[in-house]
Amino acid sequence: MAIPQKAIGYGNNSTARYVFKCTFSTALSSNVKYEAYDGGAFPAIGAATSVANTILAGTTVNTSTSMVCLVDTSNAAPTSAWMPVLYGGATPLTANPNRLKGLTNYVIQEGGIPAAAGAITWNMVVEIPSDTSTSDTMAFDLLLRYTYTGTAPTLAWFYNDGTTGTIGTPSWVTVTPGTQGIRHARSGSPTGTYYYANIPASGKEATAEGWVST
Repeated sequence: MAIPQKAIGYGNNSTARYVFKCTFSTALSSNVKYEAYDGGAFPAIGAATSVANTILAGTTVNTSTSMVCLVDTSNAAPTSAWMPVLYGGATPLTANPNRLKGLTNYVIQEGGIPAAAGAITWNMVVEIPSDTSTSDTMAFDLLLRYTYTGTAPTLAWFYNDGTTGTIGTPSWVTVTPGTQGIRHARSGSPTGTYYYANIPASGKEATAEGWVST
């Protein structure tokens, strides 16, 4: 179980419930909210204050809509092809799944509020429009917003390892934010240094693999 490695069950055409996970050492007082903000140079973490990068601002082809899609699976597995096809600002504010963009569009975790040692799970995909450029800024950070009373929780992040885990029986490997991150890539990316998403000739194309790397 070594990084780099891809997360099994990643992407839109998947009914996997256990792809990514975060645990909380102490109980929360509300359900978790998933948000996305401009990121730093991979894998650095940005300031989580702006949503100007192309990946969140969108392009003409996708009618200025976030490319970052997320489904919360804490309560149940998603249906296949779960990625929301909503453009032009029509995406509901708090839908699950949703296209993430700061506090404009986000996902609220379903199921019970995480207790001490509780966890949330989710899946992600990025949909790339044809008018994306290789010079566009595509870095983004996933932010989890939560509340608590008493002792602040310690968070631990994980992915379901693609070599030792299965969709039904996950093999969770720790991800260290700021040291490692998720690269949203095309199908058939090799184990190595480079993980790219395709820019389609027309229309839009969803990423097919999620690689955790430095």
